[in-house]
Amino acid sequence: MKIQTISSEEFLLHWKPKFFAIFIGQAFSLFGSSLVQFALVWHLTRETGSATVLATATLIAMLPQIVLGPFIGALVDRWNRRVVMIVADGSIALTTLALAGIFWMGTAQIWHIYIVLLLRSLGGAFHAPAMSASTSLMAPKEQLSRVAGARQTLQGLIMTVAPPTGAVLLELTNTQSVLA
Repeated sequence: MKIQTISSEEFLLHWKPKFFAIFIGQAFSLFGSSLVQFALVWHLTRETGSATVLATATLIAMLPQIVLGPFIGALVDRWNRRVVMIVADGSIALTTLALAGIFWMGTAQIWHIYIVLLLRSLGGAFHAPAMSASTSLMAPKEQLSRVAGARQTLQGLIMTVAPPTGAVLLELTNTQSVLA
């Protein structure tokens, strides 16, 4: 396979379409993931009314990223980031789809949701550093502060808009629809 190289002038002229295609696609993916993650925790809270279940679900949803994050970042730097993002996003989607099927069959248990929250968080722990590094490498050096600002803005929007959207959708429809 022949690897195509481009000049720095070509890179400076043509970086935006590729960058924004990846950035916007990942923005939708991250928004959907955050929405589903919150909807699952909200579902557990609504169904059980238990503060212990709420705390456990929240801990499970965050722990892999907190504990493994520093180590995974170093691994992702050595791997193909595109493959890492595809595998992480695909794994998150498949586990969520499996849980939607379990809800559809009417056999969902709390432990099913805990496992899915854990697996989704693990996928997110790989996805976040891969996306961050990838988008930084896709932009010219002069644009890195703007790219970082766009990533921070996206993260802020996701953290403030996705959770209430997930809660509203959960109130308007059933859990399996939100997951799907």
